[in-house]
Amino acid sequence: MFKKALSENLKQDINMDKINIIKDNNTLKKFCNKCNKEKVLAIDTEFIRENTYYPILCLVQIASDTFSAAIDPLSEINMEPVWEILSNQKILKVFHAGRQDLEIFFNLTGKIPRPVYDTQIAAMFCGLGDQVSYDRIVDKFLGVTISKESQFSNWLQRPLTNKQLQYALSDVNYLIKIFPLIKKMIRETNRVEWVEKEFQYITNKKIYDINPNEVWKKIKIKNPNREILNLLKYLAEWREIECKKRNIPRNRLIKDEVLVILSQLKPSDIFSIKKIRGIPKYLCNDDLNKILIIIKNSQKIEQDKWPKIPKYSKKLNVNKISLDLLKLLLSYCSQKSGLAEKLITNADELRLILDGQIDDLEVFRGWRNEIFGKFVTQLLKGEIAFTIKDNEIKKLEF
Repeated sequence: MFKKALSENLKQDINMDKINIIKDNNTLKKFCNKCNKEKVLAIDTEFIRENTYYPILCLVQIASDTFSAAIDPLSEINMEPVWEILSNQKILKVFHAGRQDLEIFFNLTGKIPRPVYDTQIAAMFCGLGDQVSYDRIVDKFLGVTISKESQFSNWLQRPLTNKQLQYALSDVNYLIKIFPLIKKMIRETNRVEWVEKEFQYITNKKIYDINPNEVWKKIKIKNPNREILNLLKYLAEWREIECKKRNIPRNRLIKDEVLVILSQLKPSDIFSIKKIRGIPKYLCNDDLNKILIIIKNSQKIEQDKWPKIPKYSKKLNVNKISLDLLKLLLSYCSQKSGLAEKLITNADELRLILDGQIDDLEVFRGWRNEIFGKFVTQLLKGEIAFTIKDNEIKKLEF
């Protein structure tokens, strides 16, 4: 009954037929002046990034509890008033799955918007599962079904249709209504501090300010050794710098798996490189010569300066049944606490626990230890076990 009543009220409060798109500086200035008087704003973006290294910002939507608008950054407009809102410490900026939005704003301004509130992260503390979608959270809290018709629109195309703008504005118009409801839920479960710590992570500049020298760590490689990683490090650094210069996606220049093959084979001439499967035909001789130089120079690096094998890359020979038991405990703790499993820990950390590498693991710190870590310790000591009662898993303590 509550959701139905709320949904009917929303239809009256939010007139989705009213389209407000801003394309001129005077209107933008007036709108931003109104925004700067608010304590909370919902913010979303529409962007395209398929063919570029940097996402292309196509639309910025902002809503308060009483007004909203979409701002067209592709028009001849000065976006500085919007950037000032994002950096205004007196305004809480509410996003849903806002990491990509924050990345875009950081790339354009060099600053991370603060303070922020991410309803997707908050939802993971409310028993709604991992990475809950926006349409699901709208239905959950407001009883409204969102049309996905414009979800995969070409946001670079102009003029934008009314359907596109309605879709874009619905994101923030509903989000501003959801925020106080989910915030209340977090407060009632005494998890405000837990959620705030997760928000600190997504506003950490380091996750958006990509260091080309560190990119290799994200490339998956089976059975790595330090010599291969040493070459992969420099090849990945070269690719990152080139992709930034050319503004193209990493895999458009050369794919991860091809970088790994180059690191393993260490070709010594252009002909040998061209024989490798997956080498793009459009790489010019200048690119190939640079790759050869990198291979040659990497072999001069002293062994004690080679990268160490990341702990998550090491193949841990843990007992599968023991791992399944830890996963059962994780599932149990997730269900009992209402916290998403992914938020608590992951399979890599579970393997490290079984391998005895428990130092510096987040699962044994703060709220994660309270929810899960302390029970892991008890399980490993044989102090707890599981049984089935009334068709449900129950935890037994000794």
